[in-house]
Amino acid sequence: MLKQSLIAGLGLVLSAASSWAAEDAPHLSVVSALPKNHVALKIFRERFQSEVERRMAEAEAGTVVWDETHAGSLARYGGVLEAVEDNLALFGIVSVNHETKRLPLQNLTFRTPFTTESCVTVGSAYHAIRQTLDGMTAPFAAARQTYLAALASYGYDFIATQKIRNAADMRGVPMAVTDRIEDWIAGVDGAPVRLQAKLLNARLEDGALVGALLPTTEMQRLGLKRHADHFTRTGFGAQVPFVVTVNTKAFDVLPAALREAVRETVSDFVPAAAEDYCAAGLAALEKLKTQGIRTAKLLKSRREQWSSVLPPMAQAWARRNDQAGRPGSQAVAAYMNHLEVAGARVMRDWSLPAPKGRLRNWCPP
Repeated sequence: MLKQSLIAGLGLVLSAASSWAAEDAPHLSVVSALPKNHVALKIFRERFQSEVERRMAEAEAGTVVWDETHAGSLARYGGVLEAVEDNLALFGIVSVNHETKRLPLQNLTFRTPFTTESCVTVGSAYHAIRQTLDGMTAPFAAARQTYLAALASYGYDFIATQKIRNAADMRGVPMAVTDRIEDWIAGVDGAPVRLQAKLLNARLEDGALVGALLPTTEMQRLGLKRHADHFTRTGFGAQVPFVVTVNTKAFDVLPAALREAVRETVSDFVPAAAEDYCAAGLAALEKLKTQGIRTAKLLKSRREQWSSVLPPMAQAWARRNDQAGRPGSQAVAAYMNHLEVAGARVMRDWSLPAPKGRLRNWCPP
């Protein structure tokens, strides 16, 4: 547990929440490990914080003050859930791929690449499962929190010092990843290297890496064009890297009007945030183009080959969760069903076994 002595300086203790005077503006604290200029935080401010403020004003219920603590100053990656649990913040923007020990069910989309590039479809399916499937949000309850919403992001693409045209180009190639998506590369005999985002430029510059697989929004934010000028749009699909949680006990003692404003905001947040994230990805790509980056796209046939050769990642993930008494298989089946109902054309149904006759010997074009 994080040291409780940090609470006093932050003004986040529950007793303060319960003793607000009517004329005081409530302070709502938000914690994440993300850099302050991260696109997810920009979207959260514009689509969540601003909307709560608007609804409060509309109801003539007063104003609120947002206290933001980001960039690892309060909690590093893997520690945001604990910070909210320890009453150090009211809201948490949790990076699910960095909290897998305590949130084993929340990184589902990363086990199912090549689904759809629609952020809205992925975000809505993810959110729906957590509202309807028993057991999906139990880990949040165990951390004394309530799951509120998902942030679906633009897809993960390659930026490299050489062309990436198909899976054959990955053989033995050292490629950085900043999230737990090593299987996407190792499954086609690549050499994934897990790194913190802040180290990417140095490793590209000294030649230790050929490139990186990460969100296009991050390529532009980190300025990776300085050392790698080949971009490949992969079609790996949109993902859900972040969820929004709230400290349950602290939320329950907020003024009724404020609680209602938050609940109403959550109902529209998932699709709105998803639209913004996909738009941010496209805008980042356009910015890279103006900087002279050379762009390519995996052809449909190459994406089909890549997806077919990957191991049954989702089934392995589901089996581990099933054995621990969690609804792993149900979650994968429900997710694929939601995508199908939404009309998404997926490259592979991850609820089924791996395709027969998987290709292992790749031939470059």
